[in-house]
Amino acid sequence: MKPGSWTSIFSLFLFGVVGASTVSKLIPLGADLSREFGATPANFGWLVSLIALPAVILAIPSGLLVDRFGSRRVLNVCAALGVVANGLYLLAPRYGVMQLARLLEGVAIVHIYTAAPAFLMATTEGKRRGTAMTIWATYMPTGTAVGLLLAGLFAGTANWRLVFLFQGGLFLLVALVNLRQPHVAAVAGTSQVRSLRHRLLDLRGAYSRPPLLLLALAFFLMISLGFGANSTFPSYFARIHEVPISHTANVIALGTLLMIPGSLGVGALIAAGGSQQRVFAGLAVLGALAGSLAFFPGLSIALRIPVVGLWFVISGAALATIMATLPRVAEPQRRGAAAALLNQAAATATFVNPPIWLPLSVAGGWLPFAGLMVAGWVISAGCVAGLSAAAEPEGVP
Repeated sequence: MKPGSWTSIFSLFLFGVVGASTVSKLIPLGADLSREFGATPANFGWLVSLIALPAVILAIPSGLLVDRFGSRRVLNVCAALGVVANGLYLLAPRYGVMQLARLLEGVAIVHIYTAAPAFLMATTEGKRRGTAMTIWATYMPTGTAVGLLLAGLFAGTANWRLVFLFQGGLFLLVALVNLRQPHVAAVAGTSQVRSLRHRLLDLRGAYSRPPLLLLALAFFLMISLGFGANSTFPSYFARIHEVPISHTANVIALGTLLMIPGSLGVGALIAAGGSQQRVFAGLAVLGALAGSLAFFPGLSIALRIPVVGLWFVISGAALATIMATLPRVAEPQRRGAAAALLNQAAATATFVNPPIWLPLSVAGGWLPFAGLMVAGWVISAGCVAGLSAAAEPEGVP
């Protein structure tokens, strides 16, 4: 396939979808793991979250690996790790092996989330690059839905481990497709034989750039708001409306798919010449209102569902805007490092937000949620607005 072709872009998107599906596929299997291994709810929660641990540790080094060995090669290794991890799940005789498999998956997806966007930035340009990055931004809701759907087919049955057979098959499929991806030449001005010292200096240089740090902070806040709200919506709504939590959880799971039209819509707007700063400012106003109103206890369930749906659309659009802005602030020789920094921001947000949001959910008040929403959106909009001072040509160090 040709560099920057739609086939190439879609193939890289599939890597993101398969990676994201690994995060959600265990959630419906809690009862099966409890029956098979005697896992307590606390142990199961740890197993689900264990996948984020490698991201916190390896997100920064992953940028170095991508810049040194190339995205295509790194993605091949990630796919192989995914196949091995799911083989361990399939055959695991004890719970410790399941935990090892989860860690291996975490290693795979942290490099996928760095290598794939770096590959997209290296093989596309102009309006197509912006569109490609907004398409990439939809991998998380798409993958989450795929993982839940796949696990839902087998959860609660004697064949629950077949989830891992199919997941391993998906990793194998994207690996085979990736073999047709083009070999991207080394970026001008870089060398494959550069010393580790020079590459570390490149990494430090990427992370010391104010525009990139501003963008990473905005991304951190968007992931924080999304992850925090989504983790509290089901229990909060179940208590307010006195309905089973399984019902509200299903509504939230389906609602995540609304992030896709939000991402694609804003991608089309930016491709048509819309300013990222102005688009994000408008989204921040709507996001703060919808996010705060979603927690307002006086809403009927008939009104709350569309408000939450609007929140998902806006969240998807905001993440897509940030991803479309990334190529503007990432020099060619530091694309892997730039993608790794956003990867690190997302992983950190995943770890630090549950202790903040979950106690608020138990307390039951809505004003603290509204405060978090408004503060997060305002600061994010300020970060993105600050990028206008760095509107330098792409690739300028």
